[in-house]
Amino acid sequence: MRALRLYDVSDGVAAVFQDLVDLAEHCRFSDCNHESEPGCAIQAAIEEGELDPSRLKRWKKLAREELYNSETVAQSRSRTKSFSKMIKRVQADNRILKGDY
Repeated sequence: MRALRLYDVSDGVAAVFQDLVDLAEHCRFSDCNHESEPGCAIQAAIEEGELDPSRLKRWKKLAREELYNSETVAQSRSRTKSFSKMIKRVQADNRILKGDY
């Protein structure tokens, strides 16, 4: 077994962070990242002191983990392969810069 993953936890995350889900529906843009976009309802709540910034950070972290955990085997292999290619490219570039080729 390579990894133990929790699947389909998005409903639970949405229930725990329902206040953020509700706020996000009032953002100006539907693809808002809740960082620095104009009209972000979540950032407005943080600025007004109605929302703790660490709560947003935890919500985003769990959302990223859910995205990672819900990917298919093919998507996981593709991501790993792309990362391996990038590492090999960087190592080759470093060897060329050092003259070790």
